[in-house]
Amino acid sequence: MTRLPVPERRRALIAAAIRVVARDGVAATSTRAIAAEAGMPLGALHYVFVSRDDLLAAVIDTVTAGQRVAAESVLPHPDTQPPASGALLHTFGALLHTGLGRFLDLLEAEPEREVAVLELNLYTLRTPAMAGTMRAEYEETYQALVPVLARAARACRCASTVPLRDVARLLVTAVDGLTTTWLADRDCAATRRVAALVADGIAALFAPLAPDAAAGQGDEPGAPHDHPEGGLHHADHP
Repeated sequence: MTRLPVPERRRALIAAAIRVVARDGVAATSTRAIAAEAGMPLGALHYVFVSRDDLLAAVIDTVTAGQRVAAESVLPHPDTQPPASGALLHTFGALLHTGLGRFLDLLEAEPEREVAVLELNLYTLRTPAMAGTMRAEYEETYQALVPVLARAARACRCASTVPLRDVARLLVTAVDGLTTTWLADRDCAATRRVAALVADGIAALFAPLAPDAAAGQGDEPGAPHDHPEGGLHHADHP
């Protein structure tokens, strides 16, 4: 039998763990069950992962990273020319609509991934050895989203009227709600309508930059209106 390279073996074991957790729950997810699901001997799993919890943590990281990639994929290329001023908010709102739409595409195509994450998040909350895992996962997501939102706002020549970290937390909260309600009723049309409302609501937190501010902002992430705690500073200091 062909010996899989370690990176491929790791990916196969993570995918198998997602299927087992989603199908049988964390309690029934033993290393033996995961190895069997992946079609590998148990020793192959322990060659890649120190323990079951090590593998389960990798599952959480993998799913979270996939969600970030889906979000970042809707951003305009840095060389893209910003839109005309009259289309600013519409364009930023369109980015949010597209980003949430792609997340829902992922959710509908692979619901077992989100079921597994829900199971694992509850497991980490109840497992002393994994205390803080869920909090760290959310913190990492907020920190990753802030520059994504800042870059999108710069491309659309607008800025948040509230701290970007709060916008990131709002977006994560909304995505969590969209996920759990869709998993409960599988009503794709209703979920997408609500996602559109979420996109419109978040877009309403952004305002167009004045022409002089837009001209001088550049692409530096340290611009005042992009600061995670700063909100729309230039509007406070005419």
